[in-house]
Amino acid sequence: MVLFNIYDDWLKTISSYTAFSRLILILRGLHVDVDKVKMILRPDKSVVTEPHHIWPSLTDEQWIKVEVALKDLILADYGKKNNVNVSSLTQSEIRDIILGMEIAPPSLQREQVAEIEAQAREQSQLTATTTKTTNVHGDQIVVTTTTQYESATFKSKTDWRVRAISATNLHLRTKHIYVSSEDISEDGLTYVLPKNILSKFITISDLRTQIAGYLYGVTPEDNDQVREIRCIVMVPQVGNHQCVTLPKKLPDHEMLYDLEPLGWIHTQPNEVIQNSKQVLPAPDVLLHTKIVESSKDWGGQKEIIITSSFTQGSCSLTAYKVTDVGFDWGKKNMNVAGGFANTQGYNSNCYEKVQMLLSDRFQGFFLVPDGGLGWNYNFQGVKHNTSMEYGLKVDTPESFYAECHRPQHFLSFVQLEDGEDAEDADLDNFYE
Repeated sequence: MVLFNIYDDWLKTISSYTAFSRLILILRGLHVDVDKVKMILRPDKSVVTEPHHIWPSLTDEQWIKVEVALKDLILADYGKKNNVNVSSLTQSEIRDIILGMEIAPPSLQREQVAEIEAQAREQSQLTATTTKTTNVHGDQIVVTTTTQYESATFKSKTDWRVRAISATNLHLRTKHIYVSSEDISEDGLTYVLPKNILSKFITISDLRTQIAGYLYGVTPEDNDQVREIRCIVMVPQVGNHQCVTLPKKLPDHEMLYDLEPLGWIHTQPNEVIQNSKQVLPAPDVLLHTKIVESSKDWGGQKEIIITSSFTQGSCSLTAYKVTDVGFDWGKKNMNVAGGFANTQGYNSNCYEKVQMLLSDRFQGFFLVPDGGLGWNYNFQGVKHNTSMEYGLKVDTPESFYAECHRPQHFLSFVQLEDGEDAEDADLDNFYE
């Protein structure tokens, strides 16, 4: 075993504090520029390093010159990165910079000081805020405060108001719908989707949050290789930009008795591309496998997944069929801890593209949940769960941001307008 002293023989002539400071200078200098430090430590060939030493052997006078050069190197690097004149730095700032602390430039420090002073001035101007609330017992509580506590308003980067305005232009995308026809197997079934229900499905959706609907249709008498989609069932759902959550209970309505399940359709914010090819997202295969496993009516051979991707100013449709390999993968990863992010082994063998056509030769219809809550539970997610019961009716689905989907927003609007009469905001008819 060989032991090296990182101070070499410095402690024979200098104190431990000086030796530590010298070592910090060398290490900080190596962090800034290795080549320049090598040149500073060994300015000419006459300087040698002893076999049992780490650093070159220099006299005390030479070490003083090296330390000054290393300090200048470190400060010059800091001044260049932060656009600071080195001569304007104080001794304490120089010490902190050499020790490696993150020192903000003086200009930034002045901005921070100005912000703190401005906040202090705002707090010095006390403004009394009176808040009136009602507890669960019906008692009215009036609180007056002069502090800024709980007065800040949280604002998300994906503000629903901005997205609601953007969603009003979705009908324009229905004029530019593209159906993917690359790498399609010609041996399988061909699915025909009516334009009227597709256009409505796109119009009621959101650009970021996924929405989904079950597909039901018939097999024409003259061609058993074709499936005509006649109905989209909008069930209660919540979603995000990666997946959508649907109830375990499948649709049940008298209008579906003469129709067969043909899969499901969902939107997505953009196309999922891997190796310059469009792919089916892994969460779709997991959800599809769960539906097939829990249903007697779904066999897995004729049910497909249609993705409607929002591309630039248009919509791109692609139809997929999950293969046997995909079902095996879905069964193995259906209950993986941490969700689909921790799944492994997913590849292009888990699905295959199928042929899909759009037609206006026949019309389709929608089934939506009965009752007043609509199908979109994203604004009232506590009311949604996978084991919930729901009924269906034939109707046109409301848009994503419709009033029935976000009643709490409209109640707060009324409270803002009515002020003192806010407790009566939930009355539809004030004359009853």
